[in-house]
Amino acid sequence: MELSLGEEILILIRERGPLTPEEIAGYLRRDVGEVREELGYLELDKLVTRVRRGLIFKKEAYDLTPTGLEEAERAYEKLRARANELMQRLASLNPDELEELLNQYVSIIPLMLLLNLIPLELLMLIGLDLLMLGPVVVHDH
Repeated sequence: MELSLGEEILILIRERGPLTPEEIAGYLRRDVGEVREELGYLELDKLVTRVRRGLIFKKEAYDLTPTGLEEAERAYEKLRARANELMQRLASLNPDELEELLNQYVSIIPLMLLLNLIPLELLMLIGLDLLMLGPVVVHDH
């Protein structure tokens, strides 16, 4: 039940309002070209629309259409379910199992943290190196 990049983008715009491709890429730790491509698909599917943002320096940003908002709501519920599942499974694992579990969620952990669906403090307590972009490494205490 992984989230697609499109679902992640829809959730992010739902939570943060209209965003530029560069902002989306920064939040999701993705390549801006990959984000632009996905935004193109979302626009073709009439899930997002281009808007102008800013008072002085107008920037092109993307916002949700009514259909996009409905899709974003479904994707958010999917993400929230994944976060709840992760939190329930974290409690009873040894370090090897923990590392394997977190690697299953590594692509969506930044979004879960951004939306406060999982507590940063808990991940810090188990020694998760949040600054890495690759596989998760759990440090032994």
